[in-house]
Amino acid sequence: MDASPEGRATLELGQELVRLGHESIVVSAGGELKDRLVLRGSRHVDMPLDRRRVLALRLVRPLRRLLLELDVDVVHARAPLPAWLFHLAIRGLPEAQRPKFVTSAHRVYKGGLFNSVMAAGQQVMAVSEFVAAQLRSEFSKKLVSTPEIVPGGINTRELDRNAPVSGHWHQRLLNDFPQLEGRNWLLLPAPLAPGMGHQQFLEMLSALNRQRGDIFGLVVGEVPPGGDKYARKLEQLALDLDLSGRVLFMGPRRDMRELYASARITYCLNETPEAYGQTAAEALAMHCPVIGYDLGGMAELLQKHFPLGLVHPGDPESLLRVTLAVLDGPVQVESSGLSLESMSQQVLSLYARA
Repeated sequence: MDASPEGRATLELGQELVRLGHESIVVSAGGELKDRLVLRGSRHVDMPLDRRRVLALRLVRPLRRLLLELDVDVVHARAPLPAWLFHLAIRGLPEAQRPKFVTSAHRVYKGGLFNSVMAAGQQVMAVSEFVAAQLRSEFSKKLVSTPEIVPGGINTRELDRNAPVSGHWHQRLLNDFPQLEGRNWLLLPAPLAPGMGHQQFLEMLSALNRQRGDIFGLVVGEVPPGGDKYARKLEQLALDLDLSGRVLFMGPRRDMRELYASARITYCLNETPEAYGQTAAEALAMHCPVIGYDLGGMAELLQKHFPLGLVHPGDPESLLRVTLAVLDGPVQVESSGLSLESMSQQVLSLYARA
């Protein structure tokens, strides 16, 4: 279980199922989220489901035995290889002993036999209409039922907008970065990689600072392996735009709740259409306005929860204009339907229909 969209969704759903009195069993090759999964009440079964496809076929019989031993009601597959293995394991069971087979797509899957299993569930979930449309387009012959939209849930007990930001946290941050005092913080949480909108964000900050002096940019995110050259390029761009006292590259942070709560705006400027937009959903759940590109799942998310924040990709004037409109406010964020509780109720309803 790595920190992919599928891994995080498995962790959060497992926690909710346990909280609601159900048994949650996750079969995976382990990974960085495994310990957290077990601590939150799910059971974990180690199997090397990350093997190469041909070798992985050896796992079909052990999985079939496991399903019988555990008397499983529903198998929920979130990625093609585990989906195929469980699909084959279930087909080999007597019909009366077969658990229901559910699949959920948290990313866009291109056509082809291997990926087609994501449309083979008795019930199929998609994290957005953008992903559902792709499933209908690529795998129309495989779909048994119309994909149901189940957005990713946000753990609002951890991202609690009603919990006050600690004065100690705020003072410590200002001690580390005194230049933040008295400024409006604009937050861009994204890995320092091409296509994530950093250049557009910096250029927007430069234009904004020519109009008002109360703005400060916070860039939060890790440098991916091999990305040092690109990170240095962004830092040089900030210097060239005369932003040395107006922007901070903060690296990865563990205090995102406090940053969302304290920022005036969160930006999600991925230039490639996203399946959903988890970062944007986290900020919106904290009632922080989000500005993002009118693409893919991000467009759906903002259209529902903060339509003012939609901007055309590659349109710096639109980005600046919407930023000023939000800063001049007041604005209102609609956060209903973003919680884990809402997501888990949809999933359980779908399980029941299966």
